Formats: sequence, structure tokens, C-alpha cells
Amino acid sequence: MYSIRGLVICVLLSLNGLSKSNNLEIPGTNTEIPVGTRAAHQAVSVAIHYLNYHHGSPYQHYQLHKLKEVHREATFNLGNKYHLEFEVKNENSSNVTEICAAYVSSYKKNIPDVSLQCDLRHLKNDSFKKDNEFYFNLRNRKDPVVGYNIPDNFGFINPEMMPIWHLAKVSASYIMWHKSTETKRYNMVQIQKVNQWIRTVKFLEFTYTVLLHEIPTQEIITCNMWVMWKPKYSPLVKYTCLPSPSESTSEESELGRTESPGFLVPVQPGSQVLERPGSQGR
Repeated sequence: MYSIRGLVICVLLSLNGLSKSNNLEIPGTNTEIPVGTRAAHQAVSVAIHYLNYHHGSPYQHYQLHKLKEVHREATFNLGNKYHLEFEVKNENSSNVTEICAAYVSSYKKNIPDVSLQCDLRHLKNDSFKKDNEFYFNLRNRKDPVVGYNIPDNFGFINPEMMPIWHLAKVSASYIMWHKSTETKRYNMVQIQKVNQWIRTVKFLEFTYTVLLHEIPTQEIITCNMWVMWKPKYSPLVKYTCLPSPSESTSEESELGRTESPGFLVPVQPGSQVLERPGSQGR
């Protein structure tokens, strides 16, 4: 009889312990997936957009060189989390690559969460110098820059407009990062129109109309961007995108985040914004 009573007490104590816990922890499953799958390319494209927005510039635009390894972690009731290892290169430096590691998750929310770790010092080279030359050249212009259809129908971009094109891609990365989902990714395919606005402030100011290619729907999305930029800072971006055929309403963003100078530094998984050294207290 005492043994039965003891068993009942043990059961009650265990039930009481369960009731005090907030949630029943169900472990996720982590499996490696082929780097050629659509899911892998969806995830790494988000990481590249995140990288370009936070650390790109008119003379520093990153592109994927090689996707090396992808693990997908299925977390109970939270969606998938992707662990990525990949190589990037600067479009202006084809022979130099660096390895990055990233986490991309929270696809069930409006904006994917990204944590990223890279060392880009070897890729930056003289980009700071070129960015400064571009900046002061445009600040001293009497006639603002105006451009249409970049690239043209034959894929040609005037070399003088190349930094304008890269600044648009860096700024549009803010949009493409925010709009990406586990089933949709984006590339910028053309600047329909760009206007520079001559101001007395220290930032260069532009308005862009850009076309984004949505994959896999193959739809073309038109977005209007207002961009402010100066060297060593991420652009300030405000945008409005016209509805695609599969959407019914236009989309308008909050103002993009200003970042302070520095290199990419290790970030703990789960953080949304990549901080640069010296950004605290700004």
C-alpha cells in the first residue's frame, strides 16, 4: 500500500513540475540539404542582400561566389532556420573571395532575421578611396545626375553610371531583404530612372525607379526609392513598391537604418541588425 502511495506522490510531483514550466521544449531537427536546392538559394540570397545593404557602397557590391554548405533546422511552430557557409566576392575584384557564415530564419514573420559573420577587409581594397572620390565629385556638380534605362536593352551600362547602378543595388537590397520569403527571392534588373538632388546637406540624395525580378513567379516589381548616402555609411532608404499581379495593395517601408563605419564583426544567432564598431550610442 505504501509503495502505491509513493508512486502516486511521484506522479503528482512530476505533473506539478510540468505545469510550472512555460513551454514544452521540443527539439528542432538539423539536416544538411544540397546547395543546389531552391531553398538553399532562397536563404543565401537573403544573406547577400543583408550584407550588401549594411556594407555595400558604389564601389563595393558583393555577390555570391560559391555556396559551400547549408543546414536546415526545423523548429517546432517557428518555421525553418538555415545555417549557411558561403564565399562572396566584390564585383570589382574577381580574384579575391572571403568566407561568410550566416543564419537566416523567421520566414513566418514579415522580415527575415539574419545573423552574419564575415571578414571583408581583403575585399574592400581601395573602395573607400573610390567612394570618397565619387562622393565629392557628385557633391561638387552643378548639374545633377539624371539617367534612364540602366542597363539598356542590350545590357550595356555606361562606365560613368556604374557607381550609380551599384548604389541602387545596395539600396534596393534593403527592399529585397525585407520582401524575401522562404519561397520568393528578388534581383534588381534595371534602373528605369534616377535623379540626383543637389542639397546643402552632407548626404548625396537620389530618387530611383527600379525594377525587381521576383523568383520563381517571374513577375517584375516596380519600386520607387528615395536614397541618401555618404561614404562609410549604409544608405537611408524609403521606398514604395507598386503591387504585383499577385498582390492587391502597394507596399511602403519605414526609413532604412543608418550604420556607422567599420567591418563586419561576429554576431550572435538570432539578432536582426548587424552592428558595426562604433555604432553604439548613435
